[in-house]
Amino acid sequence: MIEFIQSHGLEYAGIATALLGIFYSIKQNKIAWIWNFIASFIYGILFYQVGLYSDMELQGVFMAMAIYGFVQWNRPIQLLEVTNSSGGNLLFGIGGSLIFGFVSGYFHREIPNVSLPFLDATLTGFSIWGTYLAAKRKIENWMVWMFVDILYIGVYIYKGMNGTAILYSVFLLFAFRGFYAWRKKLS
Repeated sequence: MIEFIQSHGLEYAGIATALLGIFYSIKQNKIAWIWNFIASFIYGILFYQVGLYSDMELQGVFMAMAIYGFVQWNRPIQLLEVTNSSGGNLLFGIGGSLIFGFVSGYFHREIPNVSLPFLDATLTGFSIWGTYLAAKRKIENWMVWMFVDILYIGVYIYKGMNGTAILYSVFLLFAFRGFYAWRKKLS
């Protein structure tokens, strides 16, 4: 048991803090961004260890976005209402995420021990966009997370990160819950 905790303790600390982050995001409580920052720091270390370098770099972006989100969610309440994104913004986000995935994957493919460079980079692009949408309280953030979570579950099973795959299964359920909770508050 002690060996298991020693070999998986960091992953489970990441899981616990990530769950707290998503729980408070659904409740639209700004403490979510603090938990997200901590979870991202932990997962940055873990993804480095398994060769998911785009995911590792994404954690740095997530830490910066956690600060941005915390600041955004500290604004007056009228600026915090849930809204829809425009069609143009959605096309820009999808296109930008795909372009990011291709370019970043192209550069990462040459790194020794890299794993799934194009898929990892594309999911990173969509994750950056999803985090931005969440910080702006756009309801579409939950749809982006549903898509990303489904693919990440497969990636983490492939990499032997079963605890993280389970976490992303829970994230998927929370994304559905968050979508419906936020839809009730849609302005």
